Amino acid sequence: MNSSLFQLEAIDRAYARFASISCARVIVGRLNEKFWSISFFSLAVFASWLAFQLTPSADATPPSLIIQVLTCLTFATGFTASAHVLGATSHLVTRKVTLLVVKLVFCTCIAALAVNVVVSFILYQPVGRYVMAIAMGGTALFACLLRSATWMFSAAYMPKISLVGDEKFCEESSELLKKKNLPLKIQTFSLRQDCQVSPSFLCDFDASSYPVSIHRLCQRLNDSEADHIVYQPAHWEVLEQPLVEALASGKTVSPFSQYVEEHYQTMPTWEIPNSGLFSKSFANSSPSFLMAKRLCDVALAIVGLICAMPLLAIAAVMIKLEDGGPVFYNQQRVGRYGKTFTIYKLRSMCTNSEASGAKWASKGDSRITRIGKIIRRTRVDELPQFLNILLGDMSFIGPRPERPEFTESLDVELAHYNLRHLLKPGLTGWAQINYPYGDSIEDAKQKLTYDLYYVKYATLALDLQITLRTIGAAMQGAR
Repeated sequence: MNSSLFQLEAIDRAYARFASISCARVIVGRLNEKFWSISFFSLAVFASWLAFQLTPSADATPPSLIIQVLTCLTFATGFTASAHVLGATSHLVTRKVTLLVVKLVFCTCIAALAVNVVVSFILYQPVGRYVMAIAMGGTALFACLLRSATWMFSAAYMPKISLVGDEKFCEESSELLKKKNLPLKIQTFSLRQDCQVSPSFLCDFDASSYPVSIHRLCQRLNDSEADHIVYQPAHWEVLEQPLVEALASGKTVSPFSQYVEEHYQTMPTWEIPNSGLFSKSFANSSPSFLMAKRLCDVALAIVGLICAMPLLAIAAVMIKLEDGGPVFYNQQRVGRYGKTFTIYKLRSMCTNSEASGAKWASKGDSRITRIGKIIRRTRVDELPQFLNILLGDMSFIGPRPERPEFTESLDVELAHYNLRHLLKPGLTGWAQINYPYGDSIEDAKQKLTYDLYYVKYATLALDLQITLRTIGAAMQGAR
């Protein structure tokens, strides 16, 4: 009797441990940019407050509460904003501790500079160097430990998902998810080609090739340790029964496109359900959003042009001295709703660069001049596009405008490519900060997944995030 009770208690403890680990996997897997922004801000506030408590005052008079509060808030704001700029708050950041430490230390330096500027100008009170040293060291240490701990946990107890769909879907989806930075264990249930006659599935964990029936699939999905079941919407008629039963048993079930949008902030164009194309939120065209976005565009374009004048003058002189050719060049690009407009840029290629016809710029392109390499890498060649923003042809944030010669072929090659024209093209965008400069159809396909994500989820908050990260991309010469 006692032995039976002991076994039951052991089983209960084992199940409780599994349930807690599974729950924790789901929670860690959903730690997004908002979580890390709030966490970094809170850690910076705590570290700077702790620095005041641990640092004795030279004249035995502690700093006033106003100075402490202003210092903590300024330091935390500067640190969090800098982390945004460098992408340190992204849940998709490269998982290298050394690179993370470098970014966090740099962010603390920017935050300390912000404190000295703000507090000195407003209250005319310098903040002690020991306070700043402890705040900087504590913030970098706490932030690094927290991110490293979540990385270690997610690597040891990786979230598990079950992919359910046809063979091509399972192969392409597995390949896409394995390329991402988030660790993941993938289990596939591949629908046989003759599923319309006798629906059955092949499981990747089966040593044999015997198919699994619909009834057996229901049992497998319910018994699996997967945290999430991701299915192919095209086969909903066949998958309805097992997915509904899995949902009723407490499993999380979602279509592939929704799963990728939530976790990876892209939109897989080859798996967008037809209902998703006509959803009310696919393109945020509300008058209030468009008006606010336009006001921000005009304000930023005016400030940008004024600040860019010295850089434009220097770049113009250097371009002219190099080969004596024109400083600016005009080009036709495709804008909102497919209408063409003239874009303005600083010339970065030789004057006869397209004598043989239009073609993509590639890495190490021989047509790019010596000065052109510098202004392209620092993105100075894009500054004249502030004029396009003032004219209303472009927005500050949006999909990059492509040439009509390229869009004609891309419309044929890539599904839903024309949907990126639902919003005005931008000087920078979600694809530009998440994907490197591309020069092929495959690159255009990958960038389209980011462009359509922005078209669907465009908000002023997302625009602010893109603006901050664009600064970081420009600082790193990411082009």
